[in-house]
Amino acid sequence: MPKLRNSIITQILDYLESGDFCLEDFDIQFPDDSSTLATIAFKALRKYSFTLDETYQDNGPISSLVVFGKKDAEKVIRTIEKPGEYKNYESRTHDEIDAAILRVSRWVHNIREDIIHSRATVRAKIDELSEEFQKNIDENIDNPDSYFEENEKDAITQKLDELQVRVSELESKLNISPEETQKIKKAIDKSKSDLKVYPKGVWYKISGTKIMKVIGEVLKTKEGREIISDIAKKLIS
Repeated sequence: MPKLRNSIITQILDYLESGDFCLEDFDIQFPDDSSTLATIAFKALRKYSFTLDETYQDNGPISSLVVFGKKDAEKVIRTIEKPGEYKNYESRTHDEIDAAILRVSRWVHNIREDIIHSRATVRAKIDELSEEFQKNIDENIDNPDSYFEENEKDAITQKLDELQVRVSELESKLNISPEETQKIKKAIDKSKSDLKVYPKGVWYKISGTKIMKVIGEVLKTKEGREIISDIAKKLIS
C-alpha cells in the first residue's frame, strides 16, 4: 500500500491530467517502503522527472541523521523538479503536503515551456560551433586574403561532395524531407561556385558558416550537431 493517502494521490493525478499532457504520458510510482512518496517521469523525455519525498530540514538523508542521533531534527516534505522554474534541477522544501503537490502543476508547465524553447537551445549550440569555426579560420588559414589555387578548389569541392553524399544517406534515417535536402544541396552548390569568387578567409567565413547554419536548421538532433562539428574540422584541415 502506498504511503500517501488516496486523496493525495488523486490530487497528484489531477494535476498531471489538467495540463497539455495526459496520465499516459507519465510513469508514476507511489512507493510504500521508503522516504520517497512519489516519483514521476515524463515518458517521452525521461530527463524530466519529479520526486516527492520526506527529508530533514538540513537536507541530510534520514538514515544518516538517525545514525548520528538527530532524532529531533525537523522532518519536511521535499520536491525535486527537473526542470524547475529557471534551472534544470531544483530542490524545494515544504511545510505542508498541499504546497508540495501543487508543484506538480508547475512542473508540468515547465516541461511544456522547456520543450517549446528547445529549438532556441539547439540554435545556441550551433552558434557556439560557428563562433569556434570562425576563430579557427583566423588561427589556421594561411594568407586569408589570397585566392584559392586550382588544387585547393578541387580539394574543397571533394569535401563538399562527400558532405552531400553523407546528407543524402541520412535523409531517410533522420526523416529529412526532400525540400530540406534540397536546401542543403543548394547551400553546398553555392559554396562551390563561391570558391572562384571569394578570397580564402572570406569564403570560409561566409560560405563555410552558411553550410553549417543550413545543416543545423535541418538536423536538430545530436547526430546533426556532430555532423556540423565534423564539417568544421574537415573544411579547415
